[in-house]
This record gives sequence, C-alpha cells and structure tokens, in this order.
Amino acid sequence: MLIRRIVSSLLLTLTCTSALAAAPAVNAPLPVLSISERGELTMAGDDFSFVPWSSAKGPGTVHVVQYFAATQGASETFKPFTDLLEKSFEPGTIHVTTILNLDAATWGTTPFVISELKKNKRIHPKASMVVDDKGTGVAEWDLGKEGAGLLVMDQQGVVKYFTRQALSEQEIAATLQLMRSNIGS
Repeated sequence: MLIRRIVSSLLLTLTCTSALAAAPAVNAPLPVLSISERGELTMAGDDFSFVPWSSAKGPGTVHVVQYFAATQGASETFKPFTDLLEKSFEPGTIHVTTILNLDAATWGTTPFVISELKKNKRIHPKASMVVDDKGTGVAEWDLGKEGAGLLVMDQQGVVKYFTRQALSEQEIAATLQLMRSNIGS
C-alpha cells in the first residue's frame, strides 16, 4: 500500500512538472523561463557579475529573445536577422535578449564563451545577455533537437513570432515589419 502511494505521488509529480513545460505559442504570453545559475551578465564599469534572470521581467518594449547553444555554429543561426535589428530600429525602440545554453558548449570552452559574452556586453550594454548553465530553456520552451529558438514579443510579453530555425529572407522582412507594426501599439 505504501509503495503504491509513493509510486502514485511520483507519477503525479512528474505529470505536473511536464505539464508546466510549454513551447511558446503565437498570440499567447511567453511561458516563464527562470535561470538562477549564472543567469544575466551585468556590467558596472569594468566589473561583470551574474544575477538570476527570468523572462517574466519583460522590458516593456518590443522584445526579441534568441536562445541557442554556446557554440560557434549555433551562434550563426539567427545572425542575419539580429544583424539587421541595429540598422532597422532606433536605440531604445526594441530590446534584445540573448540566452546561451552553456550545457551544449564543447567541453573546455566555457572561459572562451564567457569572455566573448563580456566583449559583446561592452559593445551592446543595453542588451540582455544570459547564460543558461543547465540548458533549462531547451526543455522549458520545447526547443527541440537543435535547442534553438527566436521569439518576438510585444510590449505586454505576448509572443508575436516564434521559430526554431534560421529565417529566410522573406521571413526576415516579414518579421521586421511585424516588429514595426507592434512598436507603439
């Protein structure tokens, strides 16, 4: 009887936990992702530190979130799109958050990844740069085998666009237009 209750409790716990994980859906709020180990890289002068990060703390502006493995190849997935953002929007009009899945990094590359992240933070001090040590986002946002995702949200944190793969030229143009139409709405 005791064993049956323990097994039932474990099954219920597993079912409830897996029900909490959800892929982002267009026209729905972004499922909350919280990263407490490492988290967001902050910069004060020349000093860097990490603080816990949560997607629930939206920036209140059109928000682009890119999540990918901390590898050279994965970093290129959304680069054509994100490179255009700086040229297409006035500073402060949108907010970009980059989340690196350090769990997927090649063994021994963590110091290099962190160094590159710091270099990018100096170049883009207003952008949010987050390190996901355990790859939590892959499971929580159902990012699939590649473990990558790009999201665009409006000011209220409602997902307006979501993809797990690189964008075509037509998708880039349409997504930029979608962002423009959500600025100020």
